[in-house]
This record gives sequence, structure tokens and C-alpha cells, in this order.
Amino acid sequence: ADHSLPYLVAVSVLDGQVMPEQYQPDRIQRQDVQALLRKILIRPSQDYSRRFPEEMPCRIIFTLSDGRTVAKEKRDYEGFRTRPMRWETVVQKFERLSARYIDGSLSREIVDAVANLETIQIGHLIRLLAKVWVPPI
Repeated sequence: ADHSLPYLVAVSVLDGQVMPEQYQPDRIQRQDVQALLRKILIRPSQDYSRRFPEEMPCRIIFTLSDGRTVAKEKRDYEGFRTRPMRWETVVQKFERLSARYIDGSLSREIVDAVANLETIQIGHLIRLLAKVWVPPI
């Protein structure tokens, strides 16, 4: 699923996000996402390819059941080098992704250490990260 552009488009349209829960087998196999991803057509664009890496362009065109089309084109996304993610967004994403592995206190300590990398000893951050439980693969 993480390498399937049709799946990623379908699940993001349906769920409004692509997070770890969208990679759960039951979500991948559900009828709504399977039906939608079969309707998605991906076409490469030489123009877009030439514009990379300065831009990360894409265009999405939806054809509605009544025949109308809705289109959206983007040159980049929040988190791309031309539009860095805001610190607050980075922290929110970190907290969301790490919540099942660490408690709020450790999360805040890690965020604080990263925010102050230029003034702390790197060993401090390494000791904090060593406290993180990572499930076996």
C-alpha cells in the first residue's frame, strides 16, 4: 500500500489523511478504498518531471458521477523544501506518530531537545531516544 499511488490517493480522499492506521490490513482491504482505487488513473507528466527537484508538481482531476470535473494543481506541499513544515506541525506529527511508543512527558522532552539542538549536548538527545520502545519487526 505504501508504494501504490492509487491506494494512497484513494485512502487520502476517503480518510482525509495517510497515517499508520491507513496501512492496517483491514483498512487496505476494505471495499470503499478498493473500489475507489480501481477508478484512479495515474499518468506521468514529462513537464512535471522536468520541473523536479525545484518543484514537486501534481494535478488531481476528479470526474464526478454527474460528469462534472473538479481539478486541483500544486507545485509543492507542506514539508517539501520550497515550503518547509512549520515547527508546530512537525511537533503535532511527531506526537501523533510516537504516541503509541512513548508517554507525553518523554515526548515533550524529545521535542524540547530537538528544538534546542544547537545548545544541548547530543548525548542528552541520544539518552532520551534510547528510552523509546520500538516494537520488533
